Amino acid sequence: MANNENPQTEFSPYVIEQIGWYVYALQDPRDKKIFYIGKGKGNRVFAHASDATEDETSELNLKLDLIRQIHAENLSVNTFILRHGLSSEKVAYEVEAALIDLLYLMDTSGNNPFFQLTNQVRGHHHERYGARSAQYIATLYEAPPCPEIMEKVILFRIPVRWNPLMSPEELFESTHGWWRLGTRKGEADLAFAVSAGVIRAIYKIESWDLRKEGDRGFKDGEKPRFGFKGHAVDGFDQYLNKSVKHLFKVGEQSPFKYLNC
Repeated sequence: MANNENPQTEFSPYVIEQIGWYVYALQDPRDKKIFYIGKGKGNRVFAHASDATEDETSELNLKLDLIRQIHAENLSVNTFILRHGLSSEKVAYEVEAALIDLLYLMDTSGNNPFFQLTNQVRGHHHERYGARSAQYIATLYEAPPCPEIMEKVILFRIPVRWNPLMSPEELFESTHGWWRLGTRKGEADLAFAVSAGVIRAIYKIESWDLRKEGDRGFKDGEKPRFGFKGHAVDGFDQYLNKSVKHLFKVGEQSPFKYLNC
């Protein structure tokens, strides 16, 4: 079989060791259309050609059928490594899926001069994480509005000390103190930890302590700040992970807000 410009047909063991996981594209040499995006390691990028040659009787497969057509004209598939040195198969899956989504986003029919994908799957976890409009993503992930809060509550906004991977202990530590509160605090039964306008945890307030030397952030001569003792409580799922943005006025800077007390 003649081949086009002596194409690469395999990687040496040393090259395989160096490039690790990668994402690749297959191109039809006749019209230069990309017809397949895949991920792999080793000599996976070249395996499709051998699959088409060795299994001439396989059931209809657009990719293998196209490769056979290319071979029938004494040509070889053009192979491209799009990104290599990826840290894991999971990362390779994500890169592969993003590229497939991008091409489909450019042209859902594939009837263009640049690509016509034969991929039978739209990429890893496409149904959940695939390309969508920004409006759709916002709708999908935006926290629903919190129903009316009937309990006596203090909302504590903790954006600086919040991250989604923090432990329950770290979340409590960031929420319980220390706040410049007045006597009104004694009326509250519950404390809500709020970040990005969303309720992250709910605590029962048992008592209040004045910040003293040895407590986080204490400074000599500071104005009184308070923190509550308490524990996380169940039974308020109607509030957890719900948005309370509507309870704060635009530009409101106070790090806490009283409700019903």
